[in-house]
Amino acid sequence: MRHFLFDAIRRHIDTVSELRQATLPSGALSFSTASLSNSFQRKSSILEIGHAWPEACSLRAASIMETSPVAELDSPKHRPLPREAQRATWFRGESADKQTSRLLTRSLHALTSSSWWASVVVILAIACVAYADNKVEGVSLGYLYILPLSFSAILLSARVTYALVAVCILFHDLFGPPIHHVQGRVLHNLSAFVGFIFVVVILQRFVAQRNSLNELTRRQRDELLKEVELAAEVQRLFLPDSDPDIAGFEIAGTMRPARVVGGDYYDHIAGSDGSLRLVIADVSGKGVAAALLMSATAAAVQLETNEPRKLCEVAKHLNHELYALQDDGRFVTVLLGELDPYSRRLKYINCGHNPALLLRQCGMDATWLQASCTPVGLSPDLNCALEQTALAPGDIMVWYTDGLSDATDPEGKYFGTRNILEVVRQHFDGSAREICDHLSRAVADFTQRDSLDDDLTVMVIKLKDDPNALPFPRFPD
Repeated sequence: MRHFLFDAIRRHIDTVSELRQATLPSGALSFSTASLSNSFQRKSSILEIGHAWPEACSLRAASIMETSPVAELDSPKHRPLPREAQRATWFRGESADKQTSRLLTRSLHALTSSSWWASVVVILAIACVAYADNKVEGVSLGYLYILPLSFSAILLSARVTYALVAVCILFHDLFGPPIHHVQGRVLHNLSAFVGFIFVVVILQRFVAQRNSLNELTRRQRDELLKEVELAAEVQRLFLPDSDPDIAGFEIAGTMRPARVVGGDYYDHIAGSDGSLRLVIADVSGKGVAAALLMSATAAAVQLETNEPRKLCEVAKHLNHELYALQDDGRFVTVLLGELDPYSRRLKYINCGHNPALLLRQCGMDATWLQASCTPVGLSPDLNCALEQTALAPGDIMVWYTDGLSDATDPEGKYFGTRNILEVVRQHFDGSAREICDHLSRAVADFTQRDSLDDDLTVMVIKLKDDPNALPFPRFPD
């Protein structure tokens, strides 16, 4: 049928070429004949490959022949089909191509399937055991069927495995040592059957328990992730949701945990007496335990700042409360500040925290607010000293945690306070939010990775250089 179709198409091409030579110029003849020959070559290769679909391929070839420019010749032997017949023929050919593509896709999927390869390995192993059992005389090698059956019990379905057990029993009977007594033969095959079934059932139970354990682990992991995400949402409630709008000041902050939850905390709280209290804290460690202690620290700080107490009293009460909460040696480094917007003086207590940067308006004079006492919660008693400094319009303060200064590059070098100072000086004229964003990007570029080794928190306070800014009323000392 295929050769007959090829001969018919070739005769058709020869006839059309003769007609073209009599009616068309040579250039048109060469173009049409070449195009038709290329089409014939492409369809011939398709017809050679598509042995399973001869009818669809022949319809497709007829469609190409009838819709080509040559078919427009007014010849009684080669008159084109009506338009409806051409459209129906083309659709039939298109559906055949779609079926071919779908079958090829399924074949590729079956080839890449792990169960398909496992089935091939098991069948080849059973054939090898049967061949060896047939070649060896006087000794039965039927026990070797346990190996491919074990492999099948682990990777293939139960139905396929039990079918392979029946095949192994059949091969065991056919290719094993000949047993002339019927009872001995039945007992021999029955013992093999019991052994094979025992091994298959034990392995299938093991696989079922493993799958159930994996499912239980996955479900518990998903539940734990949901709880951790909920804890992260609760933790974000302790942080400022937006930058405050304070006359004469710009305050911006950000906190990026190394994991889903973190142990850093920062806040700016306006007091009832017109003061502005600033706080940044870092719990030792990271993860869920640090996040829980951070939440307790945030709650204690907010409760203490609502009371009309001095900073030293706030630090002592905070140390007493946090020391009673934990017993595993954890501690919290805290930097507390109280800003007088009227006199522009800052009072602060640094409890073992990283030194904050104070950059004056000129951009050259840098002061570091060093620690004056031990971290909070480390010992039952806390003896701290109150420090204070005067601020001027245009001054910038950068409060941060060790996730910023201790960030390392691929070579193990620290970001350090020098880079912090350099970034702030480069963007000295920017707003507090811009400086905060530039610090975050500088750390990301320095470490050359998206993940963090430690929680990173930055709070930038910039005094506006605006003489018309209305300060807060003075608060008592």
